[in-house]
Amino acid sequence: MNATDNWDSEELARAEALAAELRPSSHHRKLFAVRAPGRVNLIGEHTDYSSLPVLPIAIDRSIIIVASPRDDANVELRNLDPSFPAREFRLDAKIPPYATGDWANYVKAGFQGVIDHFGNKGVEIDKLRGATMIVDGRVPPAAGLSSSAALTVSSALALMAVNDLSQDPLATAQMVARSEWYVGTMAGGMDQAASTLGLRDHAMLIHFDPLRVSPVKMPPGAAIIVADSLEVSDKSGKVRAEYNRRVIECAIAARILGKAIGLENVRMLGDVVKQLKRWTARDLVEALAKSAPERISISQASPILNVREESLRAEVLGPSAQRINIDETRPLEILRRARHVLTETERVSLAAEAMPAGRLDEMGALMDASHQSLRDDFDASTSRLDAMVACAREAGAFGARLTGAGFGGCIIALVREADAGSVLKHLQRDYYSRIDAGVASRALHTIVHAGPGAGVIRLS
Repeated sequence: MNATDNWDSEELARAEALAAELRPSSHHRKLFAVRAPGRVNLIGEHTDYSSLPVLPIAIDRSIIIVASPRDDANVELRNLDPSFPAREFRLDAKIPPYATGDWANYVKAGFQGVIDHFGNKGVEIDKLRGATMIVDGRVPPAAGLSSSAALTVSSALALMAVNDLSQDPLATAQMVARSEWYVGTMAGGMDQAASTLGLRDHAMLIHFDPLRVSPVKMPPGAAIIVADSLEVSDKSGKVRAEYNRRVIECAIAARILGKAIGLENVRMLGDVVKQLKRWTARDLVEALAKSAPERISISQASPILNVREESLRAEVLGPSAQRINIDETRPLEILRRARHVLTETERVSLAAEAMPAGRLDEMGALMDASHQSLRDDFDASTSRLDAMVACAREAGAFGARLTGAGFGGCIIALVREADAGSVLKHLQRDYYSRIDAGVASRALHTIVHAGPGAGVIRLS
């Protein structure tokens, strides 16, 4: 396959436009173009950080970086969008982050992943070359489509390219899987794996620890609609705190459940599932309910687990220097969170069979159940997201649900391809028409297609 096969003509034109801006200052050095797509998760929400499977697609919206190597370790970074200011920093074994919320932290996160990974493989970090880079992002930010992962993946690949570092895509996906921990988000590896390993016309059934990806053919005659609620889902602010809280709630639930059913070395709910030959969400939720209150604090969980409180805090919040802060005046909702993750895992397995078989009614019902669980058990939906889901269902969608972390962002709807235009019109009439016209006119609401994963090309 040619290196450009994963690039469409629009993306190649964007890369050439960026290169034209960079060439005068690159002094005839090599130029590399990197693309990384956003993703939409069909089902399997908030399961990846419990090491449980997901079913996303890489979408036909991408971030492109054009990079030129430098003779020093400095990085000059510019974004075509003027709302993201230019940045300069230096490569180091440990790159200090900018202030919370700075867009360039996702670039640094990608770079730090490369430095840690290849440093452990014997690459001399102090000899890595910096880069001059220009970014053109077409994945809407803070919409739940993983613009952050696309930027992190493309940044990692850009640093690898200018330093002649290479490895297979699966190894790269594993390298960047925890990259957003750099910016303080305790994310799983779904977003980065989908962006790196996407396959045209296929969803990806992704398992973790170890990372494994199986293609799932998208059925003919079906379409995926993505619609932005215009409610910001920004994982650098309040949403990050809620996201991290869910990670901690699931971790406490896993430990208590593991102890209750006699399992060892349980740190996440995936550890429970993988140690059992047969299980059902109902049985595991019942076992958890018998072993601890529905709501609990870390200090209350400590004696149940027979673990010192400070040790438990270090395990679930991180060591003192990097400790995640949560509002401990609120109890941890362990039962409802575990119920969502375990039932969602069952839904992923069923969806991976229903989709390629073209059982769209069944897939739609699974999506509806996923949204209800995210709303009722995970508290990740909002009134806007609920309204959009209801609108899409009333318009004839097989099913609809929030996608991404939630707390705002986008919904997806599974529809007949022939009905997509009608569903989009209903969303315009019954949702967007009630929002400020100037804001609504900029909203993403369209069909998305399963596209290829990230790629790098050398520009002449």
